Amino acid sequence: MFRKTLIAILAALVVSVGYAGSGTGEARTVRSTTVNLELVKAFDPAKSEFPKGIAFDSEGTLYYGMQFLGEVRKISTDGTEATIATVPYSGPIGSGLLGAVAVVEGESGSDVTIYTVFVDGDSGQSTGVYRIDDGSLSRVPGTEAIQGNGMTADGDGNIFVAESFTGSIWRIGHDSGVVELWLQHELLEGDGSLGFGVSLGVGDMVVDSQSLLVTVEEGSRVVRIPINADGSAGDASVVVEDSRLYMTEGIAVADDGSTYVSSWFNSTLYALGDDGTLSIIAGAEDGLLGPVTLSFGQGPLARYLYVVNQSGFIFDNPQPALYRLVPPSGLPPVASPTSEVVPAASPTAGAPLPPNTGSGPSANSNGGLPVSGLLVGLMVVAGAVIGAAMVRRR
Repeated sequence: MFRKTLIAILAALVVSVGYAGSGTGEARTVRSTTVNLELVKAFDPAKSEFPKGIAFDSEGTLYYGMQFLGEVRKISTDGTEATIATVPYSGPIGSGLLGAVAVVEGESGSDVTIYTVFVDGDSGQSTGVYRIDDGSLSRVPGTEAIQGNGMTADGDGNIFVAESFTGSIWRIGHDSGVVELWLQHELLEGDGSLGFGVSLGVGDMVVDSQSLLVTVEEGSRVVRIPINADGSAGDASVVVEDSRLYMTEGIAVADDGSTYVSSWFNSTLYALGDDGTLSIIAGAEDGLLGPVTLSFGQGPLARYLYVVNQSGFIFDNPQPALYRLVPPSGLPPVASPTSEVVPAASPTAGAPLPPNTGSGPSANSNGGLPVSGLLVGLMVVAGAVIGAAMVRRR
């Protein structure tokens, strides 16, 4: 029954989301400089290769997930590629979703543990948070009901897992194995505005000094949560709330404190200033198509910002890929005076979705249906439906 419901809803999604435009109808920010996206790896949509999640170890090894395949793969600094683990689940491709990856290392950097999170919408038997040690995959006890989306780790070996449907963040101790609800807050909740019967809240997260920066997808916002000295959550506050960030998910912080966020709805990568201003770094005209997760490299790759371009399997010319770029200098936290900066603006509660402009490389011939919005909307709603089913099973 669940599988039929999922298929029906996804079919309805393809027919009905034409209103979900890839643009806001507002003037775009002028870039201060041209940024070229460098292709790291292209994926094969015919093989259901749609990436999601990205993390690095200190040596520069890149780890990423294959959302529909339940795989965690890696690319070593010498270019060697390998699949290091696959979450076992019995359902058909697409009925389970891998949401994110995170890395925890020992003090010497020799002990590397990879974490990932999976939602099994077929039987529910494989849902949970997993760790990979020396190629061995095991589920973390006590996470069997966690329907995770984003994931990150701090320097103390704590793994934070975002649960989009409930506006919650869980914390798992790497050494202790303790699993606890770290924070559930209204600022982390979605509002159901995408129109599919579930709320899509907290997306992805990154540790920024002594706090956690969190994207909230339907909330069009970035939230800061202090990490108290005892490890508990402090008072959550809004960093920015702006309609251009509708369905924002990816977030990354550079060593100099510069913050970057991506909106798959707008197929745009932004630099976020300390005062909440936004400057466009790259967009659909540069090749972005539903960018979902971000990460800075480590080791010899530290100067690069990596972008997971999820794209999709239902389009005439799907282009799932992994890109990287060197962010231009002179952008936030101190915005370049030669850039037109977009001030933060809080959208009216309950306002309809921004109209589709029907123009530009992010729109196609499906009546103006945006490639990026439909693509990732499909995947997010699939995850949302799976999550809703899992909630009913609790």
